[in-house]
Amino acid sequence: MTYAPEYFERVRQKSAKRWHQLDNDPELAGPWHQLFKQIQRPRHVVSELLQNADDADAKNARVSIDNSTFVFEHDGRDFGESDFESLCNFGYSNKRALHTIGFRGMGFKSAFSIGDTIELHSPTLSVKFHSERFTEPIWTDDVTPIGSWTSFRVHIRDEYVERGLKKNLQEGIRSPASLLFLRSVRN
Repeated sequence: MTYAPEYFERVRQKSAKRWHQLDNDPELAGPWHQLFKQIQRPRHVVSELLQNADDADAKNARVSIDNSTFVFEHDGRDFGESDFESLCNFGYSNKRALHTIGFRGMGFKSAFSIGDTIELHSPTLSVKFHSERFTEPIWTDDVTPIGSWTSFRVHIRDEYVERGLKKNLQEGIRSPASLLFLRSVRN
């Protein structure tokens, strides 16, 4: 069992407060939800997660689909408070340095295009996010992380999405040119 790091509740409360504001202000919530729908493209999920792994200085990444569950794992740096807070934001990121690719805080959220719940497990975190409140983390004791890898798991919504993901993975295997644009991921 992993225990929540001291910053978890602070970040969760900040996100919950933001959702309370959105629930009470439809004019503010409308653009958020529209933008969230626009970034949901299953075709981009693997490249977005690879970019995040690269920003975490991962050398290795693995992708699999097993029993209608999409799994992405990497051996990069674990989440610190700033990283986790950035993951729990939308339209804002702590990635401001020029050497990082993602800086809008949207890449991870693209995984909601394949399923309604994303599980994140790392050496210090065990959380899930639901699409209804896609930036609000929920602590879970479901999985004890093994080793130093970080994993993202999403139960795939339907057969159509699963077929599309498998096709995209095959295309990526045949033409791994996108890896040339990554700084640290090599496998």
